[in-house]
Amino acid sequence: MKINPYILLPENSEKAMNFYKEVFGGKIVTLQRYRDVPDIPCNEEDRDKLLHGHLELGDQDQAIYFSDMLQNNAITFGNQISLTLMLTSVDMIEKVFHDLSQDGKVLMPLQDTFWGAKYGKLIDQFGIYWDLNCPL
Repeated sequence: MKINPYILLPENSEKAMNFYKEVFGGKIVTLQRYRDVPDIPCNEEDRDKLLHGHLELGDQDQAIYFSDMLQNNAITFGNQISLTLMLTSVDMIEKVFHDLSQDGKVLMPLQDTFWGAKYGKLIDQFGIYWDLNCPL
C-alpha cells in the first residue's frame, strides 16, 4: 500500500505542480480541466480551473495529485497536516529544503537532531506544511 497526497488549492494548482516538478523532478502526467468533463456542475469562471493534475515523481513510484477548488467551495489552511519527506542524503535534504522554502516560511531551520537525523520544517509558497528528515 502507498499513500499519495492530493493537494487542493483555491487556484494556481498548476503553478504548484510545476514548482514541485522543479523541486523533486518527475513529470506531469495529467492536466484535466473542469471544462474537459461533460456535465460537471461548475460556474463559468471555474471552467478553466484544474480539476485533476497528476505529478509523477521521478523513479520513486510516487505521485502528488492536485486540484483547484471551485469558487463555491471554501478551503481552510491549517497546520493539522504536513507532508513528510524521508530523504536519504544530506545533499538532497539541503537542496529540497532550500527549494521548497523559496517564497515560503521556515518554521525550523535544518539542524541535526537528538534522534540522529537532519530535520527541518517549513510552509511553502502555496501554504503546504513540509517536514524534511534525513538519517545521519
